[in-house]
Amino acid sequence: MQILIVGTGKLANTILLSNLALPDCQIVEWNSFNQNEFNDRAIVVHAGSGRQLDECLEFCRRTNSVFIELSTGLPTEVMSPEFTLIICPNTSILLLKTLNMLKQFGKYFSGEKVSIVESHQESKKSAPGTAYNFAEFLSYPVEEIKSVRDTEVQRGELGIPDEFLAKHAYHRITIGEEHEQITIETKVLGHDSYATGVQKIISAALQHTLEKRRYSVLDLIDLKIL
Repeated sequence: MQILIVGTGKLANTILLSNLALPDCQIVEWNSFNQNEFNDRAIVVHAGSGRQLDECLEFCRRTNSVFIELSTGLPTEVMSPEFTLIICPNTSILLLKTLNMLKQFGKYFSGEKVSIVESHQESKKSAPGTAYNFAEFLSYPVEEIKSVRDTEVQRGELGIPDEFLAKHAYHRITIGEEHEQITIETKVLGHDSYATGVQKIISAALQHTLEKRRYSVLDLIDLKIL
């Protein structure tokens, strides 16, 4: 099975350089692959800006391949595909399980005061998809999410080590008032855990028959295959 990695950014490069250790699979960079002459089913992992999105989608339609979307803010988030599409705004499995917990039980915090802070590397320009998910599950307006890109604040207030200022994802969800609060803090440093998560998502797609439709990665957790 060919595993095709699309993108040239940090996450795509991390996946390409990682030893995903998938039996009987070959990890291939999309740019070095002639998709027009390949007719077998594959798994496409999209971690790009969207520049190559249309050709990737056409390839999946033609070959009935699985499309795993790691980028946010793209049309794949709302499309109704003719193949298996898995939307993954985040691939840290521990963080995803936390998201799924709030998806199921966030309704119990209705009426409580909520605040959400998210921090990523200064170079991040795309939408903070995981923070948007937290907001959705807690009925919190996305425009009130506090986004931090200042390295001094990240280092001093959020405790991000210097070596991870250029590669991190941080979320702090606070529920309640000043004298009675619950705080959920998530911190992913570097991209290694994301590559491990991608491996698990690919393995789930290889080992289970998924319908030709759009899935959220949280659906795979609900199905107990991730």
